[in-house]
Amino acid sequence: MEWLFETKDRDGITVRMSKATYDKHLPIHPEIAHYVQEAKLTIQEPEVVVRDDDGCHHHHRLGLGRGKHKGCYLRVLVNYHGRGKRKYGIVASYWMSRNICPHGEVIWVSKSK
Repeated sequence: MEWLFETKDRDGITVRMSKATYDKHLPIHPEIAHYVQEAKLTIQEPEVVVRDDDGCHHHHRLGLGRGKHKGCYLRVLVNYHGRGKRKYGIVASYWMSRNICPHGEVIWVSKSK
């Protein structure tokens, strides 16, 4: 599998995004083409993380949007797999959003917020 990027989340867990996932979601969310590095930053330093009913973690970060996306959150969805030292995450999708994920449980909020 070809990876578009690999980074560590706020807990030090490796998170990767495949080129296939990026290519699949680009037609649906064309804005993501301009926010690859920002997606990595959102995983590394989220402001809010929400775990939805399916267990997917929605990482949010405000202030990264430009132009018509200024004032939006960058939302990066990460599915985690494995346990302990074998735990890892795979990016399921990402996009610009006007709101924090309304479904699920807030599991982390940045102290700077």
